[in-house]
Amino acid sequence: MDETRRDFIKGMFASGTFLALGVPGIARAASVGPLFDSTRNCRLLLGNTTGAESFAKGVQSACFNHGSRHHGALPVFRFESELSTGFLHLVDLLMQSRNTRWIAVMDHADAAIFTELIRNSAAHLLASGSHTFAAGDHAALPLRHVWAAASPAYSTGGLLASMLAREQYSFSIVERFLTQSAGESIENAALSLPEFLPYHRADQPVTRLYCAGVPLPEAGRLLGWETSKNQESLFSRTIASTASRNETAGSTTVEYPQSGDWVEATGYAVAAAALGMKINRESCSERAFVYRSGQGHPDHKGLSGVNFASFVIDV
Repeated sequence: MDETRRDFIKGMFASGTFLALGVPGIARAASVGPLFDSTRNCRLLLGNTTGAESFAKGVQSACFNHGSRHHGALPVFRFESELSTGFLHLVDLLMQSRNTRWIAVMDHADAAIFTELIRNSAAHLLASGSHTFAAGDHAALPLRHVWAAASPAYSTGGLLASMLAREQYSFSIVERFLTQSAGESIENAALSLPEFLPYHRADQPVTRLYCAGVPLPEAGRLLGWETSKNQESLFSRTIASTASRNETAGSTTVEYPQSGDWVEATGYAVAAAALGMKINRESCSERAFVYRSGQGHPDHKGLSGVNFASFVIDV
């Protein structure tokens, strides 16, 4: 075992408890340069989790729509065993893939170990997400996504919210950003998403909330956010951006493909952000989308009760 690999593994075990979000890794990523805009050095890592193939299908679809098409589909790497017993191969894979952007999906147990591998390497964690569809039809918003990202430049929620609303899923999406700047020439107005009413906190304008089919007080309750104090609303309606929701910051028409299921849509949105598409992003520190369908629950395609974690990292 060479010294670099030995130090990498020693650092992993010396760090103590496995943490789920790895904020130090995200902190390092805040200073990373321009968005990656090519599939040339982008790869897909699939863990042994339910829905991984649907996620991969969405990633490859986004690669075709938004990447450099002459590079073809993203290379796919799989690990079948649990990382708690078979992480050495993944250590070698990361160490041998310098100047590579990885999109990864795995179960939450492996995600905790994967986060430690990132923490103790030279990799930069750009975004990590937790994705859950509650089993049964009793949940008010059965589909829940929570992201932590370096900045809104790596935001996924706006695109995913538009895709899931079209498919009539009831869902919540919460995004938190280490820095609130979305990059060059981004308006401070809210997104123009016809399905949603935009709000911002009066005392914290960089906190945004988009609601559809759910009253503001209920949306706050479902998210665990305080929306009123002394019977006075803490949120105000926001003026929507004049830019079309169907265009990126570079005036490129956004394609909203028909997805086979919610996991595929998630893979598509994660990959579009990883490939540098500036879709439905805005400068803010935190934002949420809450949507309740008026058509009941769509066909879950056998993916009710599924939960997994996703990552975008630079090595």
